[in-house]
Amino acid sequence: MKTKKIVSGIIITLMIISLFSSCVTSTRVNINTDVDGATVYIDGQEVGTTPTQVSLSNAIWENPDVVIKKEGYKDLHTDLKKEVKGVNLVCGILIWYPSLLWCYGPKSNQNYILILEN
Repeated sequence: MKTKKIVSGIIITLMIISLFSSCVTSTRVNINTDVDGATVYIDGQEVGTTPTQVSLSNAIWENPDVVIKKEGYKDLHTDLKKEVKGVNLVCGILIWYPSLLWCYGPKSNQNYILILEN
């Protein structure tokens, strides 16, 4: 009987943890260029001028188009550098498998070099 209570307690504890421990669905991304004041567009939306910070999704299907513009420099069209999000990976494997859908997102620091126009 005592073992049954312990097992029930463990199961209830794991259920509570899984309910309250949500996966990290976004990353705070710092976008920097070698020249300050460049305008950053993500999926066509202006998000700020460098250096800037924006919250972006960790969803594996997300691959935002990044354009960085500054007068006197060539427009930079690029993708974000991405990385595996360890917390979501472990949570997805051990506790809640849907977390695996948010286990590959942007790195928190994105650094770009702008090229002068000729």
